[in-house]
Amino acid sequence: MRILITTGKLAEKIVRENSENADVYVCDLDVAAFITPKNLENLDLGNYDIVFVPGLTKDCNWEEFEKKKGVKIRLGPLHASDIKRVLRFVGKIDFSHKIPACKLIDAIKAEEVFKEVNELEKAPVFKIRDISIGGNSRMKIVAEITITDVEKFKEKIEYLSENADIIDIGIPLEFETEKISRIIKIAVDESKKPISVDTFSKKAIEIAVKHGVDMVMSLSSSNIEILEFLEDQAIVVAEKNIESLLKLLEVARKRTEKVIADPILDPPLNVAKSIERYLDFRKLDSETPLLFGVGNVTELSDADSIGINALLAFIAEEIGCNLLFTTEASPKTFGSVKELRIASYLAKISKIRNSPPKDAGVSLLVLKEKLKYETTKAEDFLIAQEFSEFQRDPFGDFIIFISEGKIFCKHEKLTIAGKNAKEILDTVLRFGLVSRLDHAGYLGRELMKAEIALKLGKNYIQDRDLNFGFY
Repeated sequence: MRILITTGKLAEKIVRENSENADVYVCDLDVAAFITPKNLENLDLGNYDIVFVPGLTKDCNWEEFEKKKGVKIRLGPLHASDIKRVLRFVGKIDFSHKIPACKLIDAIKAEEVFKEVNELEKAPVFKIRDISIGGNSRMKIVAEITITDVEKFKEKIEYLSENADIIDIGIPLEFETEKISRIIKIAVDESKKPISVDTFSKKAIEIAVKHGVDMVMSLSSSNIEILEFLEDQAIVVAEKNIESLLKLLEVARKRTEKVIADPILDPPLNVAKSIERYLDFRKLDSETPLLFGVGNVTELSDADSIGINALLAFIAEEIGCNLLFTTEASPKTFGSVKELRIASYLAKISKIRNSPPKDAGVSLLVLKEKLKYETTKAEDFLIAQEFSEFQRDPFGDFIIFISEGKIFCKHEKLTIAGKNAKEILDTVLRFGLVSRLDHAGYLGRELMKAEIALKLGKNYIQDRDLNFGFY
């Protein structure tokens, strides 16, 4: 195919280095992101099958310009370093007028991953409602929720259901029978996902079974009599001693075929030994579904959950585990359920394709990136200096805070709520709430910090830097 890559003067060198088998046109402007249809108006594009414009020019009406020129004009990647990768897909996918090529490729690759992994759901060991357990199916995420007041409980179930496959209700040692009964009934009646209960209490299990829960955790040698309450529920058998675990599994199978083993993943610094137990179990039993208690590690580690969840999911897939159990009991583990869901797809596709868990279109990269993109070097520049003199804006001040998943920007005339800095600042400007450029600049900085804090689940305090640990 005949391909043309358009760029600006500053990026010409790197664009040419990455545009093998494609022509390059350098517009008469420095920054490629500023290219508009006007810059290509007089260019003869008739010899090309497709013309790529920089991915950052997405606000232009390239679709209309394409019709006018009679040749495909589509968004290239955001970074010139990705041009090589994009060119490999020319003729294989239909590039977009709105989505940069690099993002489009990742989205298509991710869609292929989900489709390929979901195809494996057809031959499970058994099902819990419509959720496939075992076989070669994807590891399922069991998300624990603790008992709170009813309204918050409903909200939490709705939130966790977005990414969890099974919702587990953790029941405390001491509980009010009426309250537990009510909450379990609400969960079973209102949740579209299977419901599990985690308790050693015979009374709590009796109540749960009566209301029709789908799974019971945890059977051990100390409470084996709970089997008498079971109807068609799955049962998780938890024991550290492998010999005892195998015997208990046989006892449980006399009551139900839906049996899951849990050799128990220990907290740090006993994780390696407990992983050894899982490996020993798999040598003796290759079929019984295994539960892997990831939350025991994330909750008891002062480290970001994302990397821990990813690594433990990869290890669990290697072992042959089938359920990943976690909780979001503290702010540091907020998002763990979603992280494990993504990791379960990444781990499974890695196993299917016999390749490392990378370059699949799905990832758990948040604070770091895979590539260091080459940037333009400035020749003449001025060292920035902070101007410390403060002058109050006569139009008034703002109070910025985060609450209930939104950023709030409070002014004496108006309080604005939004999800990102741009929409809030645009609204501030539209209503004429600032009169000084330095105040508008300050507002933009603070709102962007609030947006980052909101996305990362961090605290935001106005006029203070975000805390990024040792960074």
